Amino acid sequence: MALIRLGSVGPEVEDIQRRLGDLGFMAGYDLGVFDASTLAAVRAFQQHRGLPADGIVGADTWGALVGASYRLGDRLLYERRPTLRGDDVRDLQRRISRLGFDAGYDDGIYGAQTVEAVRDFQLNAGLVVDGMAGPATTHALCRLARQHQQDPAYVVRERQQLRHRLRSSLAGARILLDPARGESDPGPAAPDGTPEHHITWTIVALTEGRLAALGANVVLSRGPRTTPTPSQRAAHANAEDVEVIVSVCGNHHPTPAARGIAGYHFGTERYVSERGRRLAELAVDRLAAVTGSPHCRIHPSTVALLRESRAPAVIVEVGFLSHPAEGAALTDRDHQRAIADGLVDALTAALVGEPAWALDPSAADPSAAVTPGATAPGRG
Repeated sequence: MALIRLGSVGPEVEDIQRRLGDLGFMAGYDLGVFDASTLAAVRAFQQHRGLPADGIVGADTWGALVGASYRLGDRLLYERRPTLRGDDVRDLQRRISRLGFDAGYDDGIYGAQTVEAVRDFQLNAGLVVDGMAGPATTHALCRLARQHQQDPAYVVRERQQLRHRLRSSLAGARILLDPARGESDPGPAAPDGTPEHHITWTIVALTEGRLAALGANVVLSRGPRTTPTPSQRAAHANAEDVEVIVSVCGNHHPTPAARGIAGYHFGTERYVSERGRRLAELAVDRLAAVTGSPHCRIHPSTVALLRESRAPAVIVEVGFLSHPAEGAALTDRDHQRAIADGLVDALTAALVGEPAWALDPSAADPSAAVTPGATAPGRG
């Protein structure tokens, strides 16, 4: 879809404003004009939903706005293509997961795992088993869920997976690496003019080589000249049945002093992917150590790649292209190799076991350090 932003006008802006008003994010506004009050409301909504608060209405923000208008019971939920999405699906997933039926993350997507959980619930509740959440199913679900407040099934499952290591090495591990951006969406450029998509491709290629040498089966989300959407990247990961997903991207900020390493994992206002959070912690800890860049922490997010992937997924921002020194370092091959080594270390720690540096990141000896600067400000 075309991006809608500050200065846009027309009926699509009116639609956005009305939806934001219905959700309580804005009151007075110039109807049909994307003005400053609309910008503030969009940013507030994005922050509330775990989306990048850039004030621009793209596919993720528009989908979240539309989905927020649905309440459980407003419509029949069933499996179809394209999949049904919305807050009513999220509510159903939360309720049914608290009853012990694993519908997956509360991602608001009525996919195959949610359908199977509904079928299991219907079977146990003595209802017609059709995988569709109609009036009888939603009534029974709301009635029973009020009596059960245990952790959702996927939370229990992920905690068990964290406690029980399944691998002795990376040999055979199926890992999807995602070089952010692409040829038709090159992203911001480093000080020497190198676009983000070239930098992420190089880092991922170096990481792939190291993982392959350890016996891992690595899948790439895109080729050097393709630009799949985040949803297409998630669908590719699901089709390949990977165990974990690591997306590598750069960052940028109008303030040239901004610098540092940050990570993102799937998380809503209620629950997070615990395996995703752990991998994000390991990756940011390790990359901050080996590069000397400031540690900008990890954050929950609901962007499409994280929300729509079945496997635990993380997005790692490896530095600010807009920072003179850090941007230049991101085009340096030794610095890129250090990042690749750090990502392999983090994946090994997450899938196999905890090395000494993961237990005490300060003990690590940075192998490609650059002089640290001021801590990066928030992304907004």
